Amino acid sequence: MKFYQLNALVAVADAGSIRGAAKSLDTSPAAVTKAIQKLEQDSATQLLIRNATGIVFTELGKKLLIQARLVVAQMSNAQQVLADENGELTGSLSVAVTPWLAMTLMPKAVVRFRQLFPQVQLELHEGLSSVACPMLREARVDLFIGRLDTRFSSTDLTYQPLFTADCAVVARQQHPLSDCHSMKDLESADWILASQQDGAISTQGHVHFAHSISIIMSLLRETDMLSIFPWPLVEICAQREGLCALPLRDSVGSASVGAISRSGQPLRPAAERFLECLIEIIQWEMAQVQSPYRRMLQTVDLLV
Repeated sequence: MKFYQLNALVAVADAGSIRGAAKSLDTSPAAVTKAIQKLEQDSATQLLIRNATGIVFTELGKKLLIQARLVVAQMSNAQQVLADENGELTGSLSVAVTPWLAMTLMPKAVVRFRQLFPQVQLELHEGLSSVACPMLREARVDLFIGRLDTRFSSTDLTYQPLFTADCAVVARQQHPLSDCHSMKDLESADWILASQQDGAISTQGHVHFAHSISIIMSLLRETDMLSIFPWPLVEICAQREGLCALPLRDSVGSASVGAISRSGQPLRPAAERFLECLIEIIQWEMAQVQSPYRRMLQTVDLLV
């Protein structure tokens, strides 16, 4: 099993075709096909099914792809570490960021990072944990700044706490339940949540999940569904989106945000510098009396 074979497997998965993989690897379709065929011969099993609609991975192919992504990422990181030690940071950096940070302080952090390291190409993702954690485990993201999904074993992930914030139940303005003061009054409601770890609520209604903050916002505006937001997100978008926080006496819980990376792999210098830029911006904004984000930042406890 050779590196170029695993690299070809990852490229085919990302591109969805042999031709697309060849283009991304700057080689010929025949070379990609040969690499995959040799990998299948070495493993004595079929990894891909080629049909009229494109490429489909077999079950074993899917399992091997996960490991192949890690190997390819490890090699890329090793090459990048050597390059970083020889001078200015270069290459690419993929980061997932929790929505409330992405909507507020992330632009300033990006500007600061770009000023210091103009040769690094950034790839940014919306950081809902249900999407970002699998991407992190599969080495498609270098760093996730968001919530760790505590429902699953996280021995393969390293978590550095950054903030904690209380949560609130949100609904559209003029919602029939908008004046409720007890969670018990919400038992018959329908919910749309970003994560199943928010789903430990007593309800006779239905709990649904969405993996996009824009989908959640749309459903809250146009339906009688409820959701659970961390207070920073409430401060940012409730009024703008026509939403409100219910005046509950009960605690809705809290949300912790941290820097999450793969265990056993030190953060690349570029990821460390990005995190430093973000923390620097947050600390600076917290110290500014006239900061436009001061009200939002008062709802979080900074842990670093």
